[in-house]
Amino acid sequence: MGEDRGAGINGILLLNRLLLAGCFLPVAIGRLSNISGLAAALTLKGMPYGDAVATMIVLAEVFGPLALIFGFAPRLSASALIVALVVTTGTLHRFWDYGGLNRQAEQAVFLSHLGVLAGLLFYGVTGPGAWSWQGWWRGLNGKAKPAKGRKKQPSRPRTPKPRPAPTRPVADEDELADAA
Repeated sequence: MGEDRGAGINGILLLNRLLLAGCFLPVAIGRLSNISGLAAALTLKGMPYGDAVATMIVLAEVFGPLALIFGFAPRLSASALIVALVVTTGTLHRFWDYGGLNRQAEQAVFLSHLGVLAGLLFYGVTGPGAWSWQGWWRGLNGKAKPAKGRKKQPSRPRTPKPRPAPTRPVADEDELADAA
């Protein structure tokens, strides 16, 4: 019964990773073919160093989903995608600057990005599960594989704490007089 439950949880974690990657890959492919357009849009919205920021965003949006799919470096990949998502959402989808139907459309995109952000936070906290590269690396028992060629060094011998010398009770004067 425990194996079935683990398979269900690992299946859900795998599905979560695939769905999150599916949120980023189509957009990343489009941005990869037009990095200068993203840089121009960021610069027009007031982002300093729009070219550099656009390049970093595209790198995160291309390699982050691949890391998600394989379950590689979960905290690093989730963090990179969260930063890219916050920058693009906060810069390009500022719904409070619009009115009418444009405001509703930008607000819908903004809120959907918050949902993706929640999924990334979930992934960063829970990890990729056993059906991932990290799970394969750790093995089925959950322990990390030891590095090859390294032997465990014995711990440093500890010196015992010095103990005080035993004290003898002091004899009375009467006992000393009887002994003489």
